[in-house]
Amino acid sequence: MYSTTAFTSKTVPCLRIPVQPKTEQRVKMLIRAVQFLPFVPYTLGLVAIGLFIVPLIQYMWDADGLRKYPSPSFAALSPLWRIWHNIHQRHYVAVHEAHKRLGTHVRIAPDHISILEPGVANEVYGHGANMLKAGFYDGGAGVHRNLADTRDKPEHQAKRKMLAHVFAAKTVVSFEPLLVKTMDAFMEQIDSHSKSGTKIDMRLFLNYFTIDLFGRLLYGHELGCLARGNDLLDAEAQNGAVYKVPFIQSLLDATIVNTVMSLMPSLLPITKPLFKNHPYKKKGTDWENIIYHNTKKRLNAPDQDDLFRRLLKDSKGQATNLGIGELIAECSAMMNAGTETTTAALTNTVFLLYTHPRVLEKLRVEIDAAMPGRARPTYEEASKLPYLRACIEESLRVRPASSFGLPRIVPQGGRVIAGKFVEGGVTVSVPTYSLLRQEDVFENPTEYIPDRWMTADKEKKALMMQNHLPFSTGPRACIGRNIAYFEQILVIATLVKFYDFKIPPGFELETQERFNSNAGNLLVGAEKRQLC
Repeated sequence: MYSTTAFTSKTVPCLRIPVQPKTEQRVKMLIRAVQFLPFVPYTLGLVAIGLFIVPLIQYMWDADGLRKYPSPSFAALSPLWRIWHNIHQRHYVAVHEAHKRLGTHVRIAPDHISILEPGVANEVYGHGANMLKAGFYDGGAGVHRNLADTRDKPEHQAKRKMLAHVFAAKTVVSFEPLLVKTMDAFMEQIDSHSKSGTKIDMRLFLNYFTIDLFGRLLYGHELGCLARGNDLLDAEAQNGAVYKVPFIQSLLDATIVNTVMSLMPSLLPITKPLFKNHPYKKKGTDWENIIYHNTKKRLNAPDQDDLFRRLLKDSKGQATNLGIGELIAECSAMMNAGTETTTAALTNTVFLLYTHPRVLEKLRVEIDAAMPGRARPTYEEASKLPYLRACIEESLRVRPASSFGLPRIVPQGGRVIAGKFVEGGVTVSVPTYSLLRQEDVFENPTEYIPDRWMTADKEKKALMMQNHLPFSTGPRACIGRNIAYFEQILVIATLVKFYDFKIPPGFELETQERFNSNAGNLLVGAEKRQLC
């Protein structure tokens, strides 16, 4: 969740996003109701009414028939239940526990039903579902929408068609030399820590790795985080001033405040100006300035073979004519997803492999047999290793990089979802974390068992794949999944082949959920394997 409001092109028209009728009605109710609060500051009065009074009236009125659905605590009355758990970085846990206690359909906000049942994801997110993204996606959106946060269906289809060749498998694999070069810098850092006997924070250095790699992939120039051992990058303000800011914390802090605002979509006309001076919103401006600086730098550079070139020209070589505002919006989305979620996925896989020695040994047997001696894994070889893929898929299942239930709006006329009718205009979602831990689908769902993906039982495998959706599904599924798998396959194969990492007994890797589920610090001792 990020914003691209700082820099926009006057030559690019603002994109018109349809407003939900209920959102418009609620804002009008707030404005009318504030007239009865003469002794309360205007803005705070609106927020208080939006959080408490209007939801209470809606709950009692129950125009959408939502009171029949059970809800945890006061979730049916106010979005504050979700906000509380999100701020404490355990929203996914709270929703998971609510489903365990209350069943398949749980009301987690005044107008939001979370639904969990085998196969339900296709009903909500599949190609035939025809459900648009909810107002949640407005919280971090700027004037120019990117592929991830646009809610308008025709606009999304046009953007996806335009960007399909950017993320095509053939395009991704062609960048293998850049990944190898970045991996060399990463291995130098691991070797340096190993020789000095100091522990290395794998989460942090994997994040440096993804920043450097995606800087090369997208912009074609060096960002140098691995070489420096920090993530301080140049950012450029609108007045041209260039300054240094931390890439990682700027993104994460901006995500916190944007997610909180997104959980109150009807109040965004109030909360956006209210929070504009919040320290985390200022961190969001720093993030935007990093993207602006690098986008501007690339625009002024000679043409080269990178993803940015593919933003400027379509698959037929025709100019896309994107303005600076639209370019920044798309680059922001790419740098966000290409670094934050991939870092989480890689960190989680390293943690799970090196805390499950039998799995690690089995994987090493497969890798060493395919690439004997000191030969570096190549994508062509590593992508054909079934157990390596099973280890990665199981990591994405047990510790998904995104645990959030992605909100969608039920079409007018309503829809039967998982056997129950839900009125049109109501927001619904399928909790990703819980979806991947269904006992009816995955035996011993809390355990890391890559062998489950090696089953010869076709029906069982099909059922698991139907519910294993770490990149979502349907027309809004993650367009960058090819890059994500490409990185994981090569990075994990290389690390497993060349290094032993020592993780303290009993250590449990923290999950810090903002919008995505970020891994906590992973300090490990590193030793090189003795290879023939």
